[in-house]
Amino acid sequence: MYFRQFFEPDQAAMSYLLGDPVSGQAVAIDPRPDPCQVLLLTALLAERQLDLCLILLTHTHVDRDDHLPDLYPGAQVVVGGGGRQPAGLRTVVHGERLLMGSQVLQVIATPGHTPCSVSYLWQDRIFCGDALELGGCGRVESGECDPGRLYDSVMNRLFVLPDETLVFPGHDFHGRTVSTIGEERRCNPFFATRSRDAFLSRYAMKGGAGTVARHRRAES
Repeated sequence: MYFRQFFEPDQAAMSYLLGDPVSGQAVAIDPRPDPCQVLLLTALLAERQLDLCLILLTHTHVDRDDHLPDLYPGAQVVVGGGGRQPAGLRTVVHGERLLMGSQVLQVIATPGHTPCSVSYLWQDRIFCGDALELGGCGRVESGECDPGRLYDSVMNRLFVLPDETLVFPGHDFHGRTVSTIGEERRCNPFFATRSRDAFLSRYAMKGGAGTVARHRRAES
C-alpha cells in the first residue's frame, strides 16, 4: 500500500493520498485545490501508475466551490449527507463502505463542525477532518458548527475506536501530524476530563475551542 500525507502551510491544511498497487486504484482525502498540490498529486499518481478513483471530503462549506471534479477528471467526489451539497457529488451515510481495489474504507458520520462532516476509517487509521484536532477540536465557521453534535461525535464515534487507531487530522495547528485515539482520549484538554455541559460552556465563552487552541499556541 502507498500512503502520503500533504501539508498546505497557508491554512495549515492536511490532505492524504492512499494507493493500492495491486488494483492500481487510489483515493485522495481532502485534497486542496491549489495548483501546486494538484501538480504534485498528479505527478505522484503517474509515478506510481495509479488511477485516482475517489476523492473523499471530510466536510464541505456551503460558501465554497473548489471545482475538484474539474481538477481531477474521472474521480468521483464523495461527501457526507446532512447538509446542502454541490450538485454532482456522491453522498454517503454512516456505516457505508467504500472500495479501493481490495481495500475498504468505512464512513463514520461525525457531524458538528458542519452538518455533513464525516470521517473515514481505513485499516488502523482514522481521517477525521475538522471533527478532531490533535490536542484540540474543530472550529466555529460560518454558523455551521453545532458544538453539542461535535462533542457527541468525538465521544461516541471517534473515542470508541481502539486505542491504537492512528488519528490523521484535517489541520496541523499544533506542530503534530498524527496521534492515536488512546492519546487523544486521555490527553486532549477539550475532551479528556470535560463533561458535555462543561464543553458547551467553554465553547460559548471562548468563541470556539479550536480557535482558543490556536491562539494559545501563537502566544506560547
